[in-house]
Amino acid sequence: MLRTFLKPTNLEQLQTRLHWVLRITAACCFIGHGAWGVITKEGWLPFFRSQGIPDDVAWKLMPIIGALDIIMAILLLMKPRRIITMWMLIWALWTAILRPISGTPGTWEFWERAGNFLPPLMLLILGGVIAMKWKDWFSGYTEPKLDDDKIGVLHFICRLTIALLLIGHGGFGAFVEKEMLINHFSSIGIPADVGFINTVGWFEIILGVVVFALPILPLIWFVFAWKVITEFLYVTEGGIINIFEFIERWGDYGVPIALILIINYQTRQSATKAVPEAQAA
Repeated sequence: MLRTFLKPTNLEQLQTRLHWVLRITAACCFIGHGAWGVITKEGWLPFFRSQGIPDDVAWKLMPIIGALDIIMAILLLMKPRRIITMWMLIWALWTAILRPISGTPGTWEFWERAGNFLPPLMLLILGGVIAMKWKDWFSGYTEPKLDDDKIGVLHFICRLTIALLLIGHGGFGAFVEKEMLINHFSSIGIPADVGFINTVGWFEIILGVVVFALPILPLIWFVFAWKVITEFLYVTEGGIINIFEFIERWGDYGVPIALILIINYQTRQSATKAVPEAQAA
């Protein structure tokens, strides 16, 4: 069944499946992020401080922000509206920008969250955002029909997203030497140290570059498996409460699936076109 789902046979199937994969991806990101707001998270305090918001106010704002995130996710799943998708793009981009603004390690935190802010952008492209009337932003819609140009754009953004999130995460190990990564791998019995996460970090950076330049199916499947496993280390290291960290990073798994859908469709179309040409020859 999964194999059939990942191999759309026509444009309508690709469009419907891509739309759902990206909707679920964006929704999961906001549900995971929103859950931490409702629970409240001390790690968010530097982001508020960077905007001049005192800690006592920040603790009160977190549940409100978290609840709003979850509401946006539910609304997106119930009925897509372009205004919701635009809000998700702006908010996910802003929360990613807050990382370097607040003094967290360089821009690595920003790039690592490409899986948060680029899926909403792809949804906007699917939904059609050019030459719309004001009311079209607020009404429900049936996404406009895909064409080869739009598929090509989505293919590029998927590759870019995967490359950025891998390179960003790789920077944690290769340059920042985040202790969190040592704890993650140690939680499953791997004797990790700084040298180990340096190696893993460079591996992820190289993998990101290779995926962007050479997006072939076996490589995309490897990235999907790699990200599912490595992001689940949040749970093995920190307990079941960290399942929300795993859910928040759904873009790391959903975007590879979106790219697999596109590649399978393009491969099928190329094969279909090749048959008449061969017969004509």
